[in-house]
Amino acid sequence: MLFKKKDKRDRVLIKKQIAYLTPLIGNGAEFLYRDGCIGSGEGWKYWRNFGDWKKKVRQYKYVILGENYYNPDAARYIKQFNPKCKVILFYWNKIVTEDYKKLLDEPNLDAIYTFEEDDAEEYNIKLNTTFYTKRLQLPENKIENDVVFLGRAKDRMNEILDLEKTLKKNKVKTDFHIVTSEKDYVDYKDYLVMVSKAKCILDFNAYNQRGLALRTMESLFHKKKLITTNKHIKDHPFYNKNNIFIIGEDNIKDIKKFINSPYEEIDQEIIDYYDFDNWIQRFE
Repeated sequence: MLFKKKDKRDRVLIKKQIAYLTPLIGNGAEFLYRDGCIGSGEGWKYWRNFGDWKKKVRQYKYVILGENYYNPDAARYIKQFNPKCKVILFYWNKIVTEDYKKLLDEPNLDAIYTFEEDDAEEYNIKLNTTFYTKRLQLPENKIENDVVFLGRAKDRMNEILDLEKTLKKNKVKTDFHIVTSEKDYVDYKDYLVMVSKAKCILDFNAYNQRGLALRTMESLFHKKKLITTNKHIKDHPFYNKNNIFIIGEDNIKDIKKFINSPYEEIDQEIIDYYDFDNWIQRFE
């Protein structure tokens, strides 16, 4: 078995609202709060007074907090009402800012995890994967595009545009949405419609990360082919050359052949390893 079963009622993930997490709310096994820990000031006050949170704090042995909008008052508050509770910080992003680095010294944290292997080694913290959920299904639509991409420009705008030009030169039909401001925002439900109409998903990693990005999880759970810049993806058990094309390693002249070849099924036990229900049980 790739994972061990534990008591699912002893832990909770608290994270800012992310649309792809919505199906997990009210799961019963792991109750997930949207906008759980959303910063200081009025945001923190909202989090603190969310429903009967004091009672919920007391029932959990583990509380996992995301690094985005993390507030040290959250960990202190949890410890105040449940001193035996293990408060865990999980980095959903690569540690590249000073604010992220400061969290490594937070005194009220019992453990720190990251999805990024390089950060785990550099900062001597624990490693857990990215996750997704099999509760989320794609709508049924006719295939209209070869490759879909949605992501922020960050420091990679030119590289993304160059890749799109290369794909088009190889007769690949693209559906690229590069987010440069809030007006470019695409709701996750709308994005899933875009995915349902494409044969492949593009994963263009930032900061040379090794950890698995959300786009990789989408391709795995929704059985879509993946085009990625992450060369380390070959180290994972779901890697299949017929399903995953690595930019910079695989021959770009073969991209159209790759896209049009059938998707090869991945063992369900491997997929389940990355499902939320099993992911949250790996924190200790």
